[in-house]
Amino acid sequence: MDGLLPRAPTGRPRIAAVGAILVLCLVAAPTMSLFPIGVWNISHALFLSGAGTWALLLAPVAVGGMLLMWLLATRWLMGAGVNHTTSTAALVVGTAMAVPVILALLAPSFSPLPGDVALNSAAVTALVTTVAMGVCMLAFRARGPWQPGVLPGVAVVLAALLVLPLASEHMRDLNSDQRSLAQVEGFTDRIAVLDHPEWTPIHVHEVREGLRVGYARTGEETGDVQVISWSEEHAEQGLLAGCDFSGVECVEEERSVLVHRGGPTVPRGGVPSEIRIRLSEDVIASVRPAGATREAALRTAAGSLRLEHPNERTDLAEAIVSG
Repeated sequence: MDGLLPRAPTGRPRIAAVGAILVLCLVAAPTMSLFPIGVWNISHALFLSGAGTWALLLAPVAVGGMLLMWLLATRWLMGAGVNHTTSTAALVVGTAMAVPVILALLAPSFSPLPGDVALNSAAVTALVTTVAMGVCMLAFRARGPWQPGVLPGVAVVLAALLVLPLASEHMRDLNSDQRSLAQVEGFTDRIAVLDHPEWTPIHVHEVREGLRVGYARTGEETGDVQVISWSEEHAEQGLLAGCDFSGVECVEEERSVLVHRGGPTVPRGGVPSEIRIRLSEDVIASVRPAGATREAALRTAAGSLRLEHPNERTDLAEAIVSG
């Protein structure tokens, strides 16, 4: 069984074969990867417009398009004298069809380039096909009566398709960590910190009221909470903001307010929906239950709130990322 490159007494035919493979991987394959994206966008538009039955007609068009791409790639490689033109073209076309599907369905967060799935599909397809064909050409150097042909390239493509979802998960976590760091560092008002050994910060989100940090309770007791550091604009409304709404009951206790939310008639007692506390003259924070949190735990968390210390935001952000 011959290798991918032709065996010729001069280097000229072999150089032509290498050039044809590079053009197929770096130009044709990225262009072909846009085909399934276009088919998906057209079928999606047809379904949204109520003409979903017409989308079924795209199936033979898609099959015909793939066969045409395979035929053209085969002819291109055959003209350059490449061995195994049929299987090589099938591998390149199959990779160009599979990469956009994997990126869209199983690896949506994998975006090495700033752009949509089309740009990233083209870039990843070019990389995977080039590496796969490069491995095949290196395998051509193997001595022996049997040559692996395109089998090393198939192994490379399968490995890449399996790794893409894992890389997407890693990139999603990395982007989430960077977003958390930016939200903590970029909050323009002072942050309320839950200073208690039983609670650990685990996530952060910007909300309408300000900055919300989620805390998980460690140990045997349950009682996760959310601490909202009010923005200066929201804090100007005071501790009783929204207490005049229907279905809301506020109970003042010293420097804190217990907020109960319910139906038209709010039942007294029970776990408050929120405990608001004034930490300074112009800083207000609130604690909300997250899950099955008892009132005692909510009160303990509210009583453990304090204002951030100078230069503490970096430690808070790193604690959230590591949590």
